[in-house]
Amino acid sequence: MLAAECAWAILRAEHTRTRELLDRLDAAMKTGDGPRTGQRATSAIEVIDRLQAFEETTHRPKGVVMLNMLRGRSSEADDLLDELDAESECCSDLLSQARTALKRAEGGDARAAAEAEALLQRHRQFMSAHLDKEDTLLHSQTALLLTAEEWAAVVSSISKEVGAAREREHRRPPLAGKSRGSH
Repeated sequence: MLAAECAWAILRAEHTRTRELLDRLDAAMKTGDGPRTGQRATSAIEVIDRLQAFEETTHRPKGVVMLNMLRGRSSEADDLLDELDAESECCSDLLSQARTALKRAEGGDARAAAEAEALLQRHRQFMSAHLDKEDTLLHSQTALLLTAEEWAAVVSSISKEVGAAREREHRRPPLAGKSRGSH
């Protein structure tokens, strides 16, 4: 099942990237206090935007085929998928709420900054547990229930998503003052 190993290697690498972005977000929230609340909020919003974009355009699309193939195979798998869907929605909601609070904090609202920090702590806890479930429980369910042919289709879909991401990156204008290679 080389295809399964390849697919999970890619998905786990992306989980590592998500954890790195969570660490960056945590660091952004810990830099400076007082008059720097606005700067901290702006930095945190930038990381939230990167995290949301990564999840929506890079990571989630890679799992669509695998999750669709898994759904309906067993009640245990369906329960896990429902739980993971609910957690993903909760994480998205928490990030959106934190981003809204951080927008208020950009103007120096310390209460909004504290609210955002609490929301982001909850988000980190949920997201960490969610990624762990994907790496263990979801991995186990896919290993039990998907065939070699289905894994080949999963890898093919992941490959297409990687190609689409490269194309999007190629079309995106470079950031001011940075070359494409320095992102």
